[in-house]
Amino acid sequence: MVPSQKPSFRWKRAAAWTGCGIVVLGFLGYFCASIWLNNYLRGEAFRTLLNTKTSALFAAEGAYTPIQRQGFSFYSDTYEAKRLPCTAIRTLGAEQIRAEFEPAAVFHGAWRVSALQIQRVRAVLDFPGAFRASSPSRAANAVPDLALSPYPTLPPAARRSWIPERFELQQARIEEAALAWTLPGTDRPSGGSLRQMRLLVEPSGPDWIATGLGGFLEQEGYPTARVDHVKLRYRAPDLFLTDSLFELSEAERFNVSGQFALDGDRALDLQVQWNGVSIARYLPVDWRAGVKGAATGEAHVTGPASIPGALHAEGTVRLTGGQLEALPILEKIAAFTRTREFRQFALQKAEADFTWTPQKLSVGRFVAESEGLIRVEGPFTMEGNKLRGVLQVGVTPSSLRWLPGSQARVFTQERDGYVWTAVKVSGPLDHLNEDLTPRLISAAGAEVIDGVKGTLETGAKSLFDLIKPLVP
Repeated sequence: MVPSQKPSFRWKRAAAWTGCGIVVLGFLGYFCASIWLNNYLRGEAFRTLLNTKTSALFAAEGAYTPIQRQGFSFYSDTYEAKRLPCTAIRTLGAEQIRAEFEPAAVFHGAWRVSALQIQRVRAVLDFPGAFRASSPSRAANAVPDLALSPYPTLPPAARRSWIPERFELQQARIEEAALAWTLPGTDRPSGGSLRQMRLLVEPSGPDWIATGLGGFLEQEGYPTARVDHVKLRYRAPDLFLTDSLFELSEAERFNVSGQFALDGDRALDLQVQWNGVSIARYLPVDWRAGVKGAATGEAHVTGPASIPGALHAEGTVRLTGGQLEALPILEKIAAFTRTREFRQFALQKAEADFTWTPQKLSVGRFVAESEGLIRVEGPFTMEGNKLRGVLQVGVTPSSLRWLPGSQARVFTQERDGYVWTAVKVSGPLDHLNEDLTPRLISAAGAEVIDGVKGTLETGAKSLFDLIKPLVP
C-alpha cells in the first residue's frame, strides 16, 4: 500500500508561500524605506543636518544654499560660514559642492560620503587663533573635529532616533583652495596666504591624510614661493607636516616638515631646509649689489605659535658661489694696502651657526675666507638692523707691505698663513662702524714719527762725532 503524499505536499506549499511572503515583505520594506529616505533627503531636515554637521566640523556657523539632488548625488552652489567666539576661522566659503552618498550605509548608522568634490574653498584664519581644546570620541573614518570644538547636538526638530548622526567621508577633492591668515593684533588678512592649491583628503585609520599640489605660498616680507607639494597628517590634537617642497625659482628650493599641536600652548616644532637660495633679496639695499651667493642650510624652529615673539630657531647656513665687491670697507682696505684684489674677490668658504628669535640674531661661529687673501672669523649679534661684534681679521703679510707699522702695531698675530687683528664692528648694516681704519692710520703715523725721530737722532750723533775732536 502506497503512503499518502499530502502532508509533505502541504508542508512544501506552506514553505513556498512563507518564502514568497518574506520576499514580498522585504521588498515592501525596502520600498517603504526608500520612499522615506528619499522624502527625508529632499526635506529641510536633511539640509539642517548637513548645516549642523558642517558647522560643527569647522567650529563655525554656516549654511548651504538650497540643495539639488539627483539620485544619491547632492549639489549645492555655496556654503558660507562666519566665525564663532574662541575659534580660529574668521570666514569660510565653498563653491560648487557635489557629494555622492551610499544609501546602504544609512542602515548601518552612518551617512557615508563616497566622494566629495568642491570647486573652490576660501578661508581666513586668525593666527594665532584661539582654539578650544577638545577631542570628542569618534568612530574610525568619521569626519574629524579639525577646529577642536565639540560637535553641537542636533536641533530638536531634526533629532530622530532612526536618523544617523555620524558622517563618514571616504575621499574629498578640492580643485582650488585659498587660505589666508592674519598677523597677530591686526584685523586684515595680511600675514600671508596659500592659494590655487589642489587638495586631496582621505582617511587612514584614526588619521586624516591631506595632499596638496601646486599653488603659491605668500608671506609678508618674503618672496612668493611656488608649491610643488605638501603632505599633511592630522590626528587630534596634532597636525603633522610630513613632507613639503617649495620653489622660489628653478634653483631655489626649501623643505619644511614637523608638528603643530592644536591644543594647549599650540607648540610648534618644525625642521626647515633650504638649498641654493639667493641671499641678495634678504640683504639691505646698499649691500645687494656688492654681496652675491646662494645659501644652503637648515634650521630647527620651536616655540608656542600663540606667542610669535617666543619662537626660537637654531641652525647652520653655508654660502656657495660667494663674491664680495664694491663694499665701502673693502674700498678702504684696497686703498690702504694698494691691493686691487680687495675690491672684488670670491669666497671659497663662508658658513655660520646661528640662533634666532624675532628680537635677535646671534651668530656663534662665523667663518669667511678668500684663500690667499683674507679670512674673517668670530661671533656677532644683530638686533633690528644693528650689528655688533668683535671679528678676527686675517690678511696675508704681503698685502701690508705699503702700510707702515701695520704688522708691528695692528696685525700682530701670525697663524695659518695670515697675520691677524681683532676688529670691532657696530651700527646699522647700511652704515657700519669699525675700528680698523683709525688704528691703521694711527700705526702709520706713529711709524713715520718714529722714523723721523730715529733719523734726527742718527744725524745728531754723526754731527757730534764730527765736531768732537774740535772740542777742547
